[in-house]
Formats: sequence, C-alpha cells, structure tokens
Amino acid sequence: MCRVQACFAIGGIAFLLSSPLQTQTAQNNATTFTSSTELVLIPTVANDKFGAHISGLTKEEFALKQDGKSRPIAVFEEVKTNSARVRRSEGEHGTFSNFEPGGSDYHDYHRLNIIVFDFVNTPFSDQANARIALLKFLSEVAESGEPMCLLALTSRGLTLLHDFTDDPKRLAEGLRKIGSNTQPLIHESTVDPGHPPPSDAPGATLTKLIRGQLQTEAQLGSMERRETASVTVQALQQIAKAFRGLPGRKALIWASSGFPFSLSPPSTLMCEPACPVHQRDEVQSAYDNLWKMMNDAQIAIYSVDLRSTASRTSADENTFTHPYDIGDPQFDTAAQARWKEQDTSSTLELFAENTGGKAFLGGNNLVQSFRQATQDDSSYYMLGYYVSRSSTKPGWHQVSVTISRKGGHARYRNGFFLSRDTSNTSARQDVQLALASPLDFVGVPVSITWSGTGAGKSAGKTRVQFDLVLPASFTSVDESDQNHMVVDIAAVARNPNGEVVSELSQRIDNHLSSDGLEQIQHHGMTYRNGLQLPPGEYTVRFVVRDSLGNRMGSVAAPIKVVP
Repeated sequence: MCRVQACFAIGGIAFLLSSPLQTQTAQNNATTFTSSTELVLIPTVANDKFGAHISGLTKEEFALKQDGKSRPIAVFEEVKTNSARVRRSEGEHGTFSNFEPGGSDYHDYHRLNIIVFDFVNTPFSDQANARIALLKFLSEVAESGEPMCLLALTSRGLTLLHDFTDDPKRLAEGLRKIGSNTQPLIHESTVDPGHPPPSDAPGATLTKLIRGQLQTEAQLGSMERRETASVTVQALQQIAKAFRGLPGRKALIWASSGFPFSLSPPSTLMCEPACPVHQRDEVQSAYDNLWKMMNDAQIAIYSVDLRSTASRTSADENTFTHPYDIGDPQFDTAAQARWKEQDTSSTLELFAENTGGKAFLGGNNLVQSFRQATQDDSSYYMLGYYVSRSSTKPGWHQVSVTISRKGGHARYRNGFFLSRDTSNTSARQDVQLALASPLDFVGVPVSITWSGTGAGKSAGKTRVQFDLVLPASFTSVDESDQNHMVVDIAAVARNPNGEVVSELSQRIDNHLSSDGLEQIQHHGMTYRNGLQLPPGEYTVRFVVRDSLGNRMGSVAAPIKVVP
C-alpha cells in the first residue's frame, strides 16, 4: 500500500489521501471548479453540399449562439481523431480499472463507434436481414483498425457483446453468439379489424363484439409500447452515462426498426379513458431527457433503419380497408399502417437530429448505411465557450452553430444542461443506473484491488477487503463554497445467477481544508472498505459518482471466496 500522508475516517470506513501509485495515473483533465464559469464544448461536423468534410475552416467562419444570443468562441480546434482503441486494465497485477494505467485514454480524441443492435423493437424478419448485413459490414472492415464496440438491446436490457476492439472480427464472433431468434417486445394484433357490411343487420352485434376486442388489444398494445420505450430509453441512458467521460464526439450507431414516438395510435382514442393515451406526455419527457443526456455526453446517434423493403411491401399487401371502413379509427387499417410507418420514421430522424447525428432510412443498403455512419467522426471541429454560473439559469440551454462559407452545413449537439444536482434522489437514480449496467462508466477513473480477507460479522461469511483507488483530481471541488466535495460510492456483489448477495453505499460530503484540497487535486484518494460474502464466486461492480461534476465511474471485479 502507498505511503499515507493524511487519513480520516467516517463511520469506521478509512479514506486515505495518498501519494500516487502506479495505478493512480494523473488524469488532470477532470473538472475542478475554481471559479463561477464553466466551459461548454460543442463538437461540430462541417460538410459541403455533397456531404464531404470541409477542412481548413477558421474560427471566424463559425458563429455560435446560446438561447438565440451570440457567444464568443473561446476554444477552437479542427480535430483529427486517432484510431487507437480504448483499453482497460482487466486484472493485471491484481488491479481492475476502467482505464489503462499509464495510458492516454482520457487525453486523446479517439474515433469511437458504439454499435447497438436493437432486438427489442425489431421483428424477426428484419433481425435476420440486419444480422447478415452487419456481419458483412464487419467482415469488410476487418482490417480497418477502427475502434468499435458492439452491444445488443434485448428484453432483458443492454448486453455487451464485445468491448472496444480494433479487430471487427471479434465483434462478428460476439454477434454470432447471441440467439438468432431474440424475442422482440412487439405486440402483434390477433383480431381482424374488419366487420360485415353495414347493410347486414345481424352484423351489428358482431361489429360491437369486434370493437370490444380491438379496444382490449389497444390497451395491451399501448402498455407494451410504453414498456418497450422504457427498456430502450434506459439502455440508451446507460450508454450516455457510461461514455460521457471520454473526450470528444462519439458515434452511436443504433440499428433498429424503430419504436413509436407516440405510444398510442389514433385508433386508441376510441377506447379512452381505458387506453393510457396520456402516457405519451410521460414518454415525450423521457425522450427529451435522453436527448439532453446524449448531448451532454457528446454522443451523436446514427439511426440505421432495419425495416426492409420486402417487409414493408408484405405489410402493405396484407393491409386492406373496405371502402365503408375508411375514416373509422378502429377499422381503417390502411390509415393505421401509414401512421405507424410515418411515426417510426419520425422517431429515427428525431433521435438523430436532436443529437447531431444522421438517420439512414429505407433499409435498402444496410452495409452502406453502417459504413457511412462509422466514417463521420474522422474529422470535425471542436468549439467551446464559457458560461457564467451566476448569471445563467440552471437547466437546458439551446445552442446553434452556423458556417459562413458558401455551401457549408453544420451538424452539432443542440444544447447543454447546466446543473449541479447533489440531491440524494438524483444520486440514487444515477448510481442504480450504473450498478445495473453491463458497461464500465468512464467519467471518473476508478481502479480496484482486493486487499485481504477477515472474519465476517456472521457465521459462514468472510469480510473481503478492497481498496478503491481514485487518482488526482478525480472529483470536482467547489472552492467558492469552502472547498465543497460530494462523492457517492457504492458496490454490489452478484452471484452467477445475477442475484445480489452483498452491497454497500456511502456519501462523502465534506468541506476540505487547504491541505485536503491539495491532496485531492495532486494525489487523489483511496477508499478502503469490505463486503460480507459467503463462500462462492461473485462479480462486484463498484460505482463512484462525482455529484458536483455530474460524472460517474464504474468497474467490475470478480472475486472467489473459499470456505
């Protein structure tokens, strides 16, 4: 263990302010509040009318506005990303971390492509075509050295098929391992929305019965769409929080058949108040918050539409509306199909436009869509300006970027969120999100070492001690508020079945002395604690949340406890 320069304890837990270890690589880019201003960075893609990158633009050729008012550009750089992959320390020398000790992951602008295969919102027929296209794309770029990671969204949530690698063949291997018939969360209607001609008098009773069945299906469909939206939003939130700590612009290639932006189609209006049409407002708010999180993480969504022309043609051929049903919200199946088509396309476009990405609609050439989506981050411009916390209201602020050069077009994140939420409620939500995620969050550099065992508090259990090492400037400190620091730490141990066996959480809310501030800024801190575990094998996920800086770090470490 390192040479201790200062030590204090809270509730019997030791916090060691220590000299740097090899694992305590100086990550000095972490934000420390030294004044009442904050730097807002706006990654901006500049293209000509043909879609090609415009190089050599000057700062004077850009105009930046916040909430409609011009802002002076204080930071300007034409970014040339590198293709070095992000590496993690996975047990070397007994240490697990979300960064490579001695590496430069937190300083360089990497070209990072995060591919998400959405099985939840994609029918079986589209899944098969998309799987073939994605495997073909990965084989074509096998020698490119482009850093990519592959995730799958299933009904169980987000699954990491393979972490960042510069060998796309490994991603293909991960994709092949996942089941070929992953069940989507899409409700298929079982009631034929047709009824006898109006002239058929006995048909009135049958029509009433069919309407009742359609109402029941509408209720079920609306609730299932809400569940689907919730699963999707939570997965994308995990991605936003996980990769927020990596500098620069990141591309999220979202391969999906889309899901409705409006939870309830017009036909469900017929079954109010039973159908939860009001949930559209709830999901609209969830989408808005998700876009803000993506923008805050500088992640641009590239929506790749997996709906094949064949499946659309088949749907059109199977959609027939009797002339006397036209205009009837429940029986006009052609109108419902058009609504679904338009609403899904709008969703894919909205997710792209609101994060500075692009939507590839049509599904006719998926391989080309994947290729174009991964090439957009090779060059872009980084614009930055300072905002005053004292004169700028907390909350969401719109930004816009224009290029004066003729034919130039800019794509950028459309806003930023100014907040310093230190509430316990917000902390619990963020920490739970990180604990449930299969991803290592990289906003705060974290490394963990198992440092010993001892007798447990109860029979049959062992106290397994760990050292959670946090490097220099791992947290934000508000020097204007008596060196205020708020850090949340949590750990959860799960057995191979995913069941929680042991957990702990702690909030460090302190006003540091001048010596303590110097230690945090230059040497970091080691958090030492232990978990009570029975014999067995476990995976323990550790989470650190910097409340003032709105950043999180997490890492998973395996442990085997012998009797």
